[in-house]
Amino acid sequence: MTQRFICNLSALLLMTSCEAAYAAPSPSRDTQLEQVLAHGEARPLAAIAAMRIHNGAVSYRYVGGFARKNGMDLTSVRSDTLFRIASVSKFVTTIGLMQLVDQGKVDLDADASRYLGFTIRNPDFPNVPITPRMLLSHTASIADADDYVIPANHAVSEFFDPSRRPGMVTYHFRSGRKPGTWFSYCNLCYGLIGTMVERVSGERFDLYQQKHVLTPLGIDGGYDPALLDHPERLATLYHHTVNGYEAAKDDSTHVLPEASAQYRIGTNATIFSPQGGLRISLDGLYRLSQFVFGEGKVDGITVLSSQSLRTMLQPEWRYDGHNGEGTYPIASYGLATIQLTGAHDPSGHPTAPWRGYKGGFVGHLGDAYGLRSGFWLNPKTHDGYLLIVDGFPEDGQEKPGKLSSFTNVEEKIFSALGGLEAVSHTTE
Repeated sequence: MTQRFICNLSALLLMTSCEAAYAAPSPSRDTQLEQVLAHGEARPLAAIAAMRIHNGAVSYRYVGGFARKNGMDLTSVRSDTLFRIASVSKFVTTIGLMQLVDQGKVDLDADASRYLGFTIRNPDFPNVPITPRMLLSHTASIADADDYVIPANHAVSEFFDPSRRPGMVTYHFRSGRKPGTWFSYCNLCYGLIGTMVERVSGERFDLYQQKHVLTPLGIDGGYDPALLDHPERLATLYHHTVNGYEAAKDDSTHVLPEASAQYRIGTNATIFSPQGGLRISLDGLYRLSQFVFGEGKVDGITVLSSQSLRTMLQPEWRYDGHNGEGTYPIASYGLATIQLTGAHDPSGHPTAPWRGYKGGFVGHLGDAYGLRSGFWLNPKTHDGYLLIVDGFPEDGQEKPGKLSSFTNVEEKIFSALGGLEAVSHTTE
């Protein structure tokens, strides 16, 4: 890196925005997050945007680093900077489907084939229907295999063509795993959920989500970067490698729409990445927290019934030592929600983000293209931890956490945001 770039980056690290809603923020907390930004990984991260919520209100907010790098020029990250938020998208995608459940158009325990327009069965269990509930809880015995996105001129049913047989890298079923009995994290399942939303609603997935979910929630963002109301707010996602910050996603302001005019609604919503493609800001995540604390309502507007929201938040699967796999801090999963119970995950680590954790938080994490995100709320106490971090090293090179299956950076952010308060807020 040139001296000019280093000077610009140093200036951004010093000019981080640290705001408190009701009281001056603790200098030690600011210093901790600045240290995470600069030294949490082997090389400096690109950006951190994080928020602490207490009693439903913002008690602390931090934004630092840069959203985009154009040569030596850096654009500072802000609380309204839009990031491709990765798997936190699943929570928002599920709100869309659950609206259709509220309307009586989707039955979570019916055969998903009814809503997809083609028969979907694990060949090892041809008489066991795969249901929307299984798709949402990663227990459908479906595998991502070689890929989980297929070009727009193809149909999502092609993933399950009989020509794709066990042993092939293109085979998308878990052999020997009965649907509903085994947890295995699956992004393709949410491509199927998005396609179901299209077929049932008659609307293109990204436009349905915009009209029925994001706009009522008052959230700026969307699943198609070409259609954002504020494209100038979009951050580039980076991996920080030995060669510097390498753009991994959203590195161009001139993008083509995900769907052409010839796209046939209800055939292939994977092009919109329902599993991870939502662009949303820290401010947007805060609005989403108000939806949860409001039991499906925001600003007096009902976006989802309280019953459907409760269904999303409650566990559908719990790890018993023999019924699932995975490397993330997941030992309990609902419908697009992770319950941080403190129990051990399949990697053998406790699902506890800090020492002395007593449980109570639910939400989702995200991990893609050099970004890690977290949307963690306690619905009973209305406390929350929101975090967006960009600029991780290449996949698999992140520093592991010392306590859990979270990364070192995530654990340090939890610690900085909560401190000793984190323990007391979970025991109320």
